[in-house]
Amino acid sequence: MMKSPIKHAVTLAVCFTALVVAVPGPSVAQTTIDELYQRVQQDVESEATHNDERLQRFLQRAEEREAMLEDVQSKVASAEAQREELQQRFDDNESTLAELEEQLNQRSGNLGELFGVFRQVAGDLEGTLFDSMVNLEHPERGSTIESLAEVEDVPTIRQMRELWSLMLQEISESGKVSRFETEVTRPSGQSDTVPVTRVGTFNAVAGDKYLEFSPESQALVELSRQPGGQARDSASELSNTSDGSQVGFSLDPSRGALLGLLVQVPTLMERIQQGRIVGYIILALGVIGLLVVVDRAARLTRTSRRIKQQLNDMEHAREDNPLGRMMLAYYENKHLDDLDVLSKKLDEVTFSDMAELRKGLPTVKVLAAIAPLMGLLGTVTGMISTFQAITLFGTGDPKLMAGGISQALITTVLGLIVAIPLLLSSSFLSSRIQQLGKIIGEQSYGMVARKAVNIAESRNS
Repeated sequence: MMKSPIKHAVTLAVCFTALVVAVPGPSVAQTTIDELYQRVQQDVESEATHNDERLQRFLQRAEEREAMLEDVQSKVASAEAQREELQQRFDDNESTLAELEEQLNQRSGNLGELFGVFRQVAGDLEGTLFDSMVNLEHPERGSTIESLAEVEDVPTIRQMRELWSLMLQEISESGKVSRFETEVTRPSGQSDTVPVTRVGTFNAVAGDKYLEFSPESQALVELSRQPGGQARDSASELSNTSDGSQVGFSLDPSRGALLGLLVQVPTLMERIQQGRIVGYIILALGVIGLLVVVDRAARLTRTSRRIKQQLNDMEHAREDNPLGRMMLAYYENKHLDDLDVLSKKLDEVTFSDMAELRKGLPTVKVLAAIAPLMGLLGTVTGMISTFQAITLFGTGDPKLMAGGISQALITTVLGLIVAIPLLLSSSFLSSRIQQLGKIIGEQSYGMVARKAVNIAESRNS
């Protein structure tokens, strides 16, 4: 940087010298060269001064950078020393922690098993309390058992006492009969707050209504279909009895499971409806047969009573019974000496009356034979419906086949229910008619025999 202006000045001087030598001139040219030299000399000195100042600034900054580098190196060395110290402390803490963990495992011993047993018992008890209707009277224990079941450390003595207390409370409440007011949901969906009587953890009643505990909603729901009269009477008596009294109660030991099945059990009308049109026809046949049986039974009872009255008074024949009409026919034809003709006259009257007595029995027998056939028809149609459902929807959902199977079974049952009584009634009525026919026949043959004796005596005399 310093030599560049000098080179330029020398070059210019040489050029001007050569110019002077080649063309000598006046003293003005010499003055111009001197001025130029002076000017170049001044520029060189000024640039040298400027460069010295820059060099001084650079050297000063270099010294500052060296000082900063030494400071940074000092800090790095301090940090390295601190890192080594912290690494040594970390290693020492790791060793101490391992020793403490081993010491903790050795000292805890059976406490680890205690923690597992505590968690298991708390989880089981949580499920039991969740399904218990005692929660309606003590709702606060739900949060307590939930917190105990979520314990992640070795349980404290206080927590174990809380678990033990909840277990004792559930055991104690399961043997008590308690009264309290709570909200009950009706089958219609309406909710009312009513007095409720709780029998242990098994059943709850409100008046004569049995209630079912719903764990999902933590509420009592009235059964849509109540049990029989005796069970409801016992529920009403329990609800209205005073404290300290002893009453009988129909208890469901399954905690409502058996009572809940009542909703699924169809009533008699629902059973009949499952038989559909075939079932209705069978019932109609049964009603017709029953009416015929009742009519024939009433007529036979009335005729039997009149025949007995006639047997007690054989001197006076009456027309209100078959025996009396047979006697009247005998008296009307008593003058005939031909016993064969007389016997046929009496048989004519007897057969006519017996035919009247047997009227309706063939109908009963036919109905008794048709009823099981109709039941078989319902069975076949029901199975056809079942197989059609299987063809369309498969066997994945049994409910789709339940309608056809129900029809098949119900119609069979209805057919047997109708046929068996009709057969028994027909047999009973036939037996009664045979007894009456035997009585009439005995009397008829006796009269003919006495007539034969009288004829024989008259001829001998």
